[in-house]
Amino acid sequence: MKKVIGFDQEFDSILNQLLDNKLSNSLLLSGNKGIGKKYFITQLFEEYIKKIIESEKTHHHLSLIKNNSHPNIKIVEKEIDEKTKKLKNFIIIDQIRKINQFSFETSIIENIPKFIVIDSADDMNLNASNALLKILEEPKSNTYFFLISHQPSSLLPTIKSRCLKINLSNHNYDNFTAIIKISNPDMDGETKKFLYDITNGSPGLINEYEFDEILNIFERLINLIVDKDPFSEKNNDTIKFLSGFDNEKLKVFISIIKFILITINKIKLGINITENYLSKSILKINTISDKITIDYIQRKLDYLINNENDLFTFNLDKKIFMINFISE
Repeated sequence: MKKVIGFDQEFDSILNQLLDNKLSNSLLLSGNKGIGKKYFITQLFEEYIKKIIESEKTHHHLSLIKNNSHPNIKIVEKEIDEKTKKLKNFIIIDQIRKINQFSFETSIIENIPKFIVIDSADDMNLNASNALLKILEEPKSNTYFFLISHQPSSLLPTIKSRCLKINLSNHNYDNFTAIIKISNPDMDGETKKFLYDITNGSPGLINEYEFDEILNIFERLINLIVDKDPFSEKNNDTIKFLSGFDNEKLKVFISIIKFILITINKIKLGINITENYLSKSILKINTISDKITIDYIQRKLDYLINNENDLFTFNLDKKIFMINFISE
């Protein structure tokens, strides 16, 4: 089986540079959420270990990586707030200070570099970003930073300037289905086409959801957008349903709302979407395009673009967010 699916050239290039001690100390891996950036990095570490560690010790190292307990690897991500028991809104400066300390500690395994993964760099607040910048400006030898970003435009330009930039493209349909087949070997063709279209080729967005659930919410969202009575009982039920999602799950379904709106807009502009999408379910959007105007679509998209970031940054009320969306 391939190490990674779809990114062979980038994978081999980084691995070879790492083996030859020619890799930049700081890398920025960007690309759409769900295409497999963190998996790419994990597989890179595993392949590197296989190349430099004696075979009888390899299994031990790979087990440590799998369990996120390898002493030479630190993964920085948003933590759980001890008081609220919910995921914090940001990666904070204390977490960056800890990895700075980690980079100066004597390595338990001297012949393996230290690897620090920030997943995602987009989640750092300003203080954390500035603290990281100072570390990247004076990189320590034999320590590598891997920054994952879904939206590089949100990062400080000075951080980006310190990194080797690797952009991972969206998967094509063949690679997408090959990835999906690993965890869902019996999935039928129409389901694969629908998921490929709705996620823009990002298999990681659907791994934690059942297909029927996504299709059901897709139908709900279409009704929410085109319903002449936005506060109907059916829409109130949908708002209540969506408001119960955690932040990460709601982000996925807000992306589906955007997908629907943008697809309708394409139809209004005379674009034949049958040339862009594979799924029959997606083509249902054709039948509702005459119910709304381009101005209506733009108002909805503007609302999402202007308010989505605040919703998650400040942990605002999801129900109010959705009510404001449908009444916009």
